[in-house]
Amino acid sequence: MQEINQARLRYFYEVVRCGSLRAAADKLDTAASVISRQVRLLEQELGVTLFERRGRGVIPTEAAQLLLDYHQGCQAQQEHLAARLEALRGMRSGQVKLVISEGFIDSLMDQVIGPFCHRHPQIQLDVHTASVNEVVESVAGDAAHLGLAFNPPVDPRVRCRLAAVHPVQLLAAPDHPLGRGQGPLTLQEVLAYPYALMSAPYGLRRIIDVVELTERIHLTPSLTTNSLRVLKQYVVSGAGVTLMPALGAHRELAAGELIRRALAHPVLAATQCQMLVRVGRPLSDAALEVMRQIANHLPVFRGEAAPGMPA
Repeated sequence: MQEINQARLRYFYEVVRCGSLRAAADKLDTAASVISRQVRLLEQELGVTLFERRGRGVIPTEAAQLLLDYHQGCQAQQEHLAARLEALRGMRSGQVKLVISEGFIDSLMDQVIGPFCHRHPQIQLDVHTASVNEVVESVAGDAAHLGLAFNPPVDPRVRCRLAAVHPVQLLAAPDHPLGRGQGPLTLQEVLAYPYALMSAPYGLRRIIDVVELTERIHLTPSLTTNSLRVLKQYVVSGAGVTLMPALGAHRELAAGELIRRALAHPVLAATQCQMLVRVGRPLSDAALEVMRQIANHLPVFRGEAAPGMPA
């Protein structure tokens, strides 16, 4: 087989990621006709069909999946070479991309990102927040080196490098009736008061959906939002309570603006925070150092053992 044209391979990759020729063209700031022509030429070079047209989008064929694996392998090898060269330079340059669930922001910035930037100002960090499904997809698609997610779905393309149980708890204002007792609360006790919940497709909502299924109930919150900040402000205002892991409200809890109570439900007590990487992706020294800092200093993971974690 002749050498694959790398420019056409890039066009192909963006079509797969974006799901349509038009979206890929917008991403690359070029005409859809250019993308279409390059994909056709790539198909002619390889002698296979790469996409099936469905409505306004395209569906990758089995051959496309093989080519995608090849492309990701090439990218991984390029990153591996860059990482080895970077190691020779003593981490004097490099980039680490992280995608995280919103609840990690405060702890990550205070305990990891801020100190790392002070120690390694020459390393460029790129941090994005996303829903749990977007975190997994970003890691699997090589858009991020590391992902931090709460209650992520299982995906064979990604590997959990670090996990810690972090239960969903009740958060309430200090003067709320539910804040006065001791011991775990039942779901029935909580639902007697107004409450707010996260919306889909976030990890927090996914676990609430499991609770609805196991308990055969339908929850009707007073407020639904895709923002942890909105959830916390709702509770601080005294409008009601919410269900969320303490990780996302550690500043408010430390300041006494909120209190937390355990919940007597096995599903809510077993939720996890996880650090994710793509299966088979070599990581640079800079990315490995960020991983080490997360493992050693992020409160939710501190002291947890991880398979394959670099010392």
